[in-house]
Amino acid sequence: MRTSAVEILRIEAGKRTHRADCLAVEEPLTIRVSGEALSVTMRTPGEDEELVLGFLYGEGVIQRRADILQLRGEK
Repeated sequence: MRTSAVEILRIEAGKRTHRADCLAVEEPLTIRVSGEALSVTMRTPGEDEELVLGFLYGEGVIQRRADILQLRGEK
């Protein structure tokens, strides 16, 4: 999982303190079928192929592995 260090302001019992924190990185992922955008979802980068296949199966776009002609990632 990718993370990013950020500075946060914490307010507790009226007292303000600054400190570092670590957040999970989220990025959009556009899912296209036959070149047409089907969905845009936010996700933590990694395992994108599995996410896309599960999404397509759950939405009824594919029924089995043989329904996939090509699966590729683009930057």
